[in-house]
Amino acid sequence: MYGTKIFRAINNVEWVTMKFLIFTLSLVQELQIMQERTADCSVKVRTKSEFGFAESINQLSSSEASIATEKFVNVFVYILEELVTYANLSCSIFWSGVATEDGNLPCSIKGKLGGPSQRRLPLSTSTSVLQAIMSMKTVASISSWCVQLKSDASLNLAFNFLWKSFWKIISCTTCDSEIGAEIHLAAYEALAPVLKAVISVFSPLALDLIGENDKSMLQKAEGKPLLDSLVLTFLQDINSLLGFGALARTRRAILMNWKWHCLESLLSIPYYALKNGVHLEPCATFFSDAAARRIFSDLVESLENAGEGSVLPMLRSVRLALGLFTSRKLGSVVSSCHGMDAQMMWHLVRSSWILHVSCNKRRVAPIAALLSAVLHSSVFNDEGMHVTDNGPGPLKWFVEKILEEGAKSPRTIRLAALHLSGLWLSNPQTIKYYMKELKLLTLYGSVAFDEDFEAELAENHDARNEVSLLAKSPDPELTEIFINTELYARVSVAVLFCKLADLADMVGPINENDDCRAAIESGKLFLLELLDSVVNDTDLSKELYKKYSRIHRHKIRAWQMICVLSRFIHQDIVQRVSCFLHISLYRNNLPSVRQYLETFAIHIYLKFPSLVVDQLVPILQDYDMRPQALSSYVFIAANVILHAPEAVRFRHLDELLPPIIPLLTSHHHSLRGFTQLLVYQIFFKLFPVDSGVSEILPLEKRCFKDLKSYLEKNTDCIRLRKSMAGFLDAFDPNNSVTPSGIFTDRVEDVREDLRCAMAKDMVTIKNERLCVDEDSNCTEISVDTNKEKLLTLMPKDISVDFQKKITLGKHEKQDTSSRSFLDSNETCKPLLEIEKEDQLLDQLLQSRSVAMERIRSSQQHFILVASLIDRIPNLAGLARTCEVFKAAGLAIADTNILHDKQFQLISVTAEKWVPIVEVPVSSVKVFLEKKKQEGFSILGLEQTANSVPLDKYIFPKKIVLVLGREKEGIPVDIIHILDACIEIPQLGVVRSLNVHVSGAIALWEYTRQQRCQ
Repeated sequence: MYGTKIFRAINNVEWVTMKFLIFTLSLVQELQIMQERTADCSVKVRTKSEFGFAESINQLSSSEASIATEKFVNVFVYILEELVTYANLSCSIFWSGVATEDGNLPCSIKGKLGGPSQRRLPLSTSTSVLQAIMSMKTVASISSWCVQLKSDASLNLAFNFLWKSFWKIISCTTCDSEIGAEIHLAAYEALAPVLKAVISVFSPLALDLIGENDKSMLQKAEGKPLLDSLVLTFLQDINSLLGFGALARTRRAILMNWKWHCLESLLSIPYYALKNGVHLEPCATFFSDAAARRIFSDLVESLENAGEGSVLPMLRSVRLALGLFTSRKLGSVVSSCHGMDAQMMWHLVRSSWILHVSCNKRRVAPIAALLSAVLHSSVFNDEGMHVTDNGPGPLKWFVEKILEEGAKSPRTIRLAALHLSGLWLSNPQTIKYYMKELKLLTLYGSVAFDEDFEAELAENHDARNEVSLLAKSPDPELTEIFINTELYARVSVAVLFCKLADLADMVGPINENDDCRAAIESGKLFLLELLDSVVNDTDLSKELYKKYSRIHRHKIRAWQMICVLSRFIHQDIVQRVSCFLHISLYRNNLPSVRQYLETFAIHIYLKFPSLVVDQLVPILQDYDMRPQALSSYVFIAANVILHAPEAVRFRHLDELLPPIIPLLTSHHHSLRGFTQLLVYQIFFKLFPVDSGVSEILPLEKRCFKDLKSYLEKNTDCIRLRKSMAGFLDAFDPNNSVTPSGIFTDRVEDVREDLRCAMAKDMVTIKNERLCVDEDSNCTEISVDTNKEKLLTLMPKDISVDFQKKITLGKHEKQDTSSRSFLDSNETCKPLLEIEKEDQLLDQLLQSRSVAMERIRSSQQHFILVASLIDRIPNLAGLARTCEVFKAAGLAIADTNILHDKQFQLISVTAEKWVPIVEVPVSSVKVFLEKKKQEGFSILGLEQTANSVPLDKYIFPKKIVLVLGREKEGIPVDIIHILDACIEIPQLGVVRSLNVHVSGAIALWEYTRQQRCQ
């Protein structure tokens, strides 16, 4: 009632009407937000109810929201008729060009209504224009919201007014003055939000209203496109206004922005109409081919010079326009277009690329919109768009450019990988054109952590919407885990080929189709491409490289992908594949690379059992092979035996075990120890229990029985077995070639640490004295156990080579005399050398133990608790700081973060020297209480009412310092446990320091005070 009186009031000096419109528009927006939150709450209620939690509170709030919504709908419908009358009167300035005699708006109102650029209008005319804009926005907002909840004649009246207003505005005669052009520009400013609101609820009534106002539709010619006249009239009118010379350059830029927002809404009409159940007559379409081509041409010609605010609506319009050209192919009634040609696509990709490189900032929404617009799913299946007789087609050219630029922009290449993997999976026949790009994605890795990426997705609606419109990821779960990591590019490729392998497995007389055959051929082609690279590429084939170097990382990535592609090995290529494999296995590689070669080999021999006797057995009998390569083949053979099907397992055992057994006596102790572990695994799993029957066994069976007993019970073998048993037991050859097995569930190969494990075991073994009778003189080699003497005798920088190989000289190899072992001086020399090396090894280990004790004794009594911190760069920086100042320990929530490549690059091995303990967030209070009982003072670095400035606080000797979360700080329940809170005095405006910087400053101040004491 009050609202209707306001709209009927005349000469209202206080401008209550305009204030009421502002209030009403804001209220509708708040109600929409409330509906969204209520919907989210209802989802949460359903989730909680599955676990038996209480539901009354959320259900009550939802019920209250429904009641409030119903009340407001009734109120809005009641005042809508008067509001439409008021808006009709106010908006007459748009088509009449005559301003009403209204007074000036107060500054408070004008500040809320002013457009994005200062209007070049008299004050009284600006007042009337703003009044018209606000009234149209309010009518559109109320109508589009209420129509979803209620049907009423006043709503039909409102929609009729809005569509009539649209036709009147675009049908106005060309302006002849700057004021007239400014008024017309303001009309489009009003139309942009109006169209967005009314088109989202497009209905048969709206289609009838468009027809009623379209003069060209009065004849109702059969088959005439329904929206041609509407959109072409709009384009003609707004382009004429843009070409009018009286508008200032800044005002033309604003008008251009409104143009693309309006065009995006108009092109969305067919999709909303079909979504909302609008049915067309037979042979009826929305757009003709000529209209669609004119729209497309207008868009592409303007892409290169698009302003920042126009990028998103323009790219969305391009995406909608491309849908028009392919709708007929898909059997839709959207348009009568005849499809895209290569020339049109070339024009689009070049203009889009210029638009992309001209943008200074790489925002998520524009990048995603660019990918979904240019790499449109409807044109991607056209092979002519990927390759031509003269070179790459338009789409391949664009993909090459995007991935080349993506090497400098992590978010670009991640979003491109997401979109392309979905498109390739839907169109496997196009993959053969992108071997180079697939290889680039496979080897790509950037340590840059995009902190703003997740924030944009969480806070920016446009970013979420545009990313959701990209091609669907083959594996949403892995995408969610890795999308903001350097792994994602190759994870997406791995998932793509895993899904293609599933598709290829469907090949057969019933299910076979073109996609299945294309999936098989693309997988084989990429597998052979990668194998050729790892064997012949200058970098990937190198044998000498440093750990964590670029070559090392590329080798790991290439072999990870080759493992995923192992499912594409068929009989026609297995010989070529195995040739590449054996060349790679024979070369020197770090264990972190070699583990993937071995996994790949195991998968081949399990898939093709006949190759075991043809290839693997002769290789194992070549005992002059490099020990590293021989170790790999032993591992391959053992796992082929353990994981082979029952039908061939014992045949493989009979073929492979004999050439493995001699390696138990190898002089290369890593190979020997590794072989012992694997032979024990075979005995343990295939012959788990002795029969216990006392019978006379053949000699070979008794030998194997005693060998198994020795490997099982010998204490040294037990210690070595513990160092690798977890890896050997958990290894699954089938899971290890899947994306999840490689990137999430990968069991780290611990062979690289086997040497150290052996060395630690030798510490516990007493050095026995070896007495050799040489010319009746007994030479005794003893061990000096005096630690201090050892430290003075041993060089400080001496390196320990645990893989020292004992090699006999030529004269020793040729010595075939039958002299007794103890009577031969030449034969005793190797034994003496072995004993000397044992003595040296023991001395080095003891000196290292003493050195470690000294390091521990020099540590400060300072423990840093960083369990509340989750960002990798901050944790790595804190680990580095703790090592620099010799902190006694660092507590973090998850120690798995220590294996992250980004952490290791920032920490520069600090985690190897600082004791790092895992204290989950839920256990922080227990940890602090325990340390308090041990005599530590518990401090927090936090700004509170009772905080002590850092420069005035006297640190006790034993402290535990708690750091808070990056934004929220230390929770209240933990603050209550603290003995004191300290804060860093700050003089600037920001009043906040990075948590790593804050921890470093506090740790230095503690160190400074301790040094002074």
